Amino acid sequence: MPDGTIYGMGEMQYVVRDDVGMLLDYTAFAGSTTLLNRMVKVVIDQVGVPLVEAVRMASLTPARVIGVDGRKGSLAPGKDADVVIFDEQFNPWQVMIGGQWFQDRQPAS
Repeated sequence: MPDGTIYGMGEMQYVVRDDVGMLLDYTAFAGSTTLLNRMVKVVIDQVGVPLVEAVRMASLTPARVIGVDGRKGSLAPGKDADVVIFDEQFNPWQVMIGGQWFQDRQPAS
């Protein structure tokens, strides 16, 4: 998100400053505003985490944390068929939500 962007989570409001979410009065951090696909690339390129483990860290681990790993976070029979295919630079290339491919936020024909 660009600097100066104001966003909300629940009843709290935050502002982006130097790529970091902050409380509006700048007294505390609210978290990173880096997109998850960019974080995966950093973890692979700069930390040396293998691709499979980095993807697991970005998919199954968050699903477990919020308690939806029974249907999200990995591909298995009975789970939601939500898939993102990335190019070599980890830019989203194709998206499947609930087993249906989407293109430009519309179901692909």
